[in-house]
Amino acid sequence: MHNHKCRTILPRFAIITTVSLMLVLAMGAGGCIGPPPRPTGRIEGTVSDETSGSPVVGASVFVDNRVLAPTNWSGGFAAEKLVAGQRTLSVSRHGYLPYQTTVTVQANDTTRCNVQLTPIQPGTSSITGCATLSNAYTPSAASKSRPTPRLFAGSAAPTPSIGLPESSTDVIQVRLRPGLTASDIANDLAFAGYEIVDELPLTQIVLVRPAAGSSPRLAFAAPGSADVSVEQAASAVENIPGVDWAYPDYPVWATAVPDDSFFPYQWHYNAVSLPQAWNVSTGQESQITVAVLDTGIRPNHPDLIGKTVSGWDFVDRDNDPTDQPVKPKSSHGTHVAGTIAAATDNGIGVAGVSWGAKIMPVRVLDGNGAGTYSAIMEGIQWAVLHGADVINMSLGGDRIPGEVFEGVIRDAYNRGVVLVAATGNEAGQVLYPAALPEVIAVGATLRNSELAPYSNTGPEITVAAPGGLVLPFPDDGVLSTAYRYDSVTSTWVNDYEFMHGTSMATPHVSGLAALLLSKLGPMSPSVVSALMSDTSMDLGADGYDYDFGAGLVNAYAALTESTMDRAVFAVKDSADQWVSESVYGQRDRTFRIVNASPGDFTLVGFLDVDGDGLISPGDFYGEAPLSVPRSGMVHANRLVLQYVDAASAAATGMAAVPPPRT
Repeated sequence: MHNHKCRTILPRFAIITTVSLMLVLAMGAGGCIGPPPRPTGRIEGTVSDETSGSPVVGASVFVDNRVLAPTNWSGGFAAEKLVAGQRTLSVSRHGYLPYQTTVTVQANDTTRCNVQLTPIQPGTSSITGCATLSNAYTPSAASKSRPTPRLFAGSAAPTPSIGLPESSTDVIQVRLRPGLTASDIANDLAFAGYEIVDELPLTQIVLVRPAAGSSPRLAFAAPGSADVSVEQAASAVENIPGVDWAYPDYPVWATAVPDDSFFPYQWHYNAVSLPQAWNVSTGQESQITVAVLDTGIRPNHPDLIGKTVSGWDFVDRDNDPTDQPVKPKSSHGTHVAGTIAAATDNGIGVAGVSWGAKIMPVRVLDGNGAGTYSAIMEGIQWAVLHGADVINMSLGGDRIPGEVFEGVIRDAYNRGVVLVAATGNEAGQVLYPAALPEVIAVGATLRNSELAPYSNTGPEITVAAPGGLVLPFPDDGVLSTAYRYDSVTSTWVNDYEFMHGTSMATPHVSGLAALLLSKLGPMSPSVVSALMSDTSMDLGADGYDYDFGAGLVNAYAALTESTMDRAVFAVKDSADQWVSESVYGQRDRTFRIVNASPGDFTLVGFLDVDGDGLISPGDFYGEAPLSVPRSGMVHANRLVLQYVDAASAAATGMAAVPPPRT
């Protein structure tokens, strides 16, 4: 027994001694056992009524999943010892719309957050929803009977200087006072130096202009004389007796449609509203250089002559980045380059997305389309150092490219270069470099705007663009410049070819980036990406999703900066009477209407692109039926704001949606 006790006591003593020693060592090392605690911060704030400003007492407050004490008599709340970083703050109270926001908690600091809750009036409801702008395109499948274009190979035609039509005028619209006719004011117009051009019976407008051979009197100076604008001249004409108002008769023109012979087969440009975008800009305000990191190009292709700047070959290590495809492959890089900036409106071949951009060919893939990360990062660095504004990478790998590669990407991004890359064609995860956060990752859509079956998906995707599919119908692919092997003549020829893939989708986005930079001026890559995303056509689930990203790019909406925070939303009844206040949407394409009357109504969305207050061609407008309950909240189905053309404007009428009260 005695020996047994000794054996028992000794181990206990050893354990106690060991634990004591560990405590001493831990305290000596840092005062506690284990790693130091993560830094924390604090949130405090108040909750008040948005209308009256009075405190809201008893509101429920949550930080992430942590429940705080209800707001006190002054509407105050506080949360202690929150781990630093982004936290979700949620506030709710009966009779108010719920509120949620993201708060960044600073370490060892207090973050102030004052919340205003929107009261719900008794007997009314709130409406929330998502909206999207549509592309000016009606998706359709290919037809077996549609003829495939005869492939072209020939000499280059001269490229004319492309510009918008003349935007000035000396003709002025005049509306007469009630009861008067044109003959009643003809003498007064002649005295002022103007003559009647035409009378429009439907609108009862009289068109006038400076009379031939005469000079309008000083008080009624003609546009163009002594730097008098047509707007000033119209204002002066209003002083003529009998004139109710006068306004310049500005010219209009058809949407820019290039005369390239194969343009009608480039359905993919209509799918992203490029003809409408070209009416805003063809990319010639300033020259933008797009580096094409690919297999090289054929600079002597008829639609690429004069469209390139000096490049480099990182495969053969020389200054000649001419593609050397291996049979039976065609030139991948030449096809990509043509989509970005083929010579356009030159009467031959195909059109490019940006008519004014220049291509910088950088060969990083061999004739089989194979390459290495090292060659690509060298190519990126070379393009940045030689003045590229945009870098197109219709390529990718499935392995993490490493720290140096990622550093090269970050450096290019920080220098203001827009980086665009394909997500890949394996119906799997997004490839690199598209998967890197600094890169605009592009997925592919089909002719009917559905997701291409091959397109890689995931949280890294930014936007989608047409990639097409050549099976079973070749012309469902993307048509662009090509260099291919002709088995009949056993020669390589410059030509045009349908291809498909995210490689074909990516240059649409690079070309659009060039248009934006040319028209809107220098922008950071993040702003370019955000503008494309926020104006894209939402496909798939509401908002961002892993298939389409933000959606299918809309070139016209992006060029006109038609973000959803410019759109107005309201509800009307069957008599076209407004039964709710109108509100602006949010940049993230959501909207919220509060205190809407119950009943069956029509939800309306309107984005006034030209700012004239009227539903006119070039704007976006949408309607959808909506049942509003007596109280609570209803989430509307996604509202599509369609592109307004001349026909739909006439059918809709010119009535304006009332702007929100300020």
